[in-house]
Amino acid sequence: MKKVIFIIIFISIITGCYSAKDDCYYGMTTICFGKPYSPIAKFQKPYSFGHTDSVKRMDDLVSCGLRKGDLSMRSAWAMDHLPKADPHLQQKNWDAFFKCMEIKGYTWVEDCGRKNSTSDKELCNE
Repeated sequence: MKKVIFIIIFISIITGCYSAKDDCYYGMTTICFGKPYSPIAKFQKPYSFGHTDSVKRMDDLVSCGLRKGDLSMRSAWAMDHLPKADPHLQQKNWDAFFKCMEIKGYTWVEDCGRKNSTSDKELCNE
C-alpha cells in the first residue's frame, strides 16, 4: 500500500511540473532542454527568419553602436565608464540603437524559444 501511495505522489509531482511552453521541468531545481538564444540572435531580417546572415548582422550591430563580440548587447546602452550614468540617457541610447537596427531592416523577435528543444520556434539563429 505504501508503494502505491508513493508511486501516485511521485507521478503527480513529475507530471505537474513540466511546462511544454518552454520545455522545462520546474520543481526544487529547474531543468530546461536546449540553451537560450543570445539577445543578438533575436535581430532577424523579415524575409529570412532563422537564416539571417550572422556576419552581416554583427557588422550592422557594430555600426549601430555595439562593441564587436558583445553578445549581451550591454555596450549599446550601458555607460559603465561613468560613475553615475543617467538612466534617461541610457534609455535614449537603447532607443537609438533599436531605431538604427530597424532602419537597417531588422525585426526584433521577442520569443525564439530555446535552441535544440521542442520550444525552438526556428525564428532565430546565432
